[in-house]
Amino acid sequence: MIAAKNASAAAKALADKKVGWKTVKLGEVCDVNVDAYSPSEKWPYINYLDTGSVTCNHIQEIQALDPRTDKIPSRARRKARIGSILYSTVRPNQRHYAILKSVPANFLVSTGFAVIDVIPSLSDSTFLYYFLTQDSVVDSLQVVAEQSVSTYPSLNPSDIMNLSIPLPPLPIQRKIAAVLGAIDDKIENNRKICANLEAQAQALFKSWFVDFEPFGGKMPEGWKMGKLGDVAEITSGKRPPTRANEKDCENQYPLLGASCIMGYTSEFMYEEPILVTGRVGTHGVIQRSCEKCWPSDNTLVLKSEYYEFVYQLLLKVDYSLMNRGSTQPLITQSDLKGVAIIKPDETKLKEFEGRASTLMAMRLEKDQESRALAEMRDALLPKLMSGEIDVSEVISA
Repeated sequence: MIAAKNASAAAKALADKKVGWKTVKLGEVCDVNVDAYSPSEKWPYINYLDTGSVTCNHIQEIQALDPRTDKIPSRARRKARIGSILYSTVRPNQRHYAILKSVPANFLVSTGFAVIDVIPSLSDSTFLYYFLTQDSVVDSLQVVAEQSVSTYPSLNPSDIMNLSIPLPPLPIQRKIAAVLGAIDDKIENNRKICANLEAQAQALFKSWFVDFEPFGGKMPEGWKMGKLGDVAEITSGKRPPTRANEKDCENQYPLLGASCIMGYTSEFMYEEPILVTGRVGTHGVIQRSCEKCWPSDNTLVLKSEYYEFVYQLLLKVDYSLMNRGSTQPLITQSDLKGVAIIKPDETKLKEFEGRASTLMAMRLEKDQESRALAEMRDALLPKLMSGEIDVSEVISA
């Protein structure tokens, strides 16, 4: 009886929080793909955004194209504006989506995006963006995409427009969007700080060990040519004992693949600082790890007392020259060990290590803060969207 009363009270409290909410189809509060470009418009230049250049609201590259000299992609047909939501209709679980906060002139995006524009009197674009990027929504759209008959799992724009959404009154939508947006703004600011710190370390390396600027532009006496294997221990990763796609009570340790965390496993191989790069498959991505982890058997693992120096060396390697694979890219331990390097004297190595490690420690701190913020955002998102948490309670806290 007590449990029933508690459940009833909880239901009433949730209903009270959701006064004015209604359930609608997404297409009732927004439009999709309403503005197309025709080459007959003869724009003097085009700024083009493809789906591959967007991940989780981070835009990596907008291509500047001149129709007189450049080949304009046939997919460069959709116009978008400030506030437009870009949502890839191919493989939704790869999360090629963004909301545009600014756009250059003569801006086009790929037809691989659904371009979603809200009706301002009915909904808030940032609120809808967060609704569409919830794990539950992405997962449900991926299921729909996998049922398509096209070559790749893909959506029709109508699949997105037919989604049901619990919609609060517009002022509440804006408050929810502001709370989540503030978290993402902090994450983006941290990303810029991290990029700046990384650039400082790279500039220091280039100044000392490539351009020899502090030494009059010449390699100092006592420095000599060597090989990467002289300053780093290089081994291969191994097949993990178990593997899970998500972290669980048994599989707690990141499983590092050639380019990213590819899952989790039940044991760890390393807990000291290591550098990991691809042995089979993807080449050229350098992962840093200072925690318990298990590098997979398609990786090469580097340990060194000159961690930051070796990291910078790896960033400058031309991995295509070492590829031995015929059916897929392959690099051996010997290949990497044999990479030619300039080996500075011990004093300069230690000085660089001290300066660079300070910069990269600051970067790590910002990365960790961003991960914590992302976890907080991801925990809040479904609860705010469903009305389980009143946004006013979050703001007051």
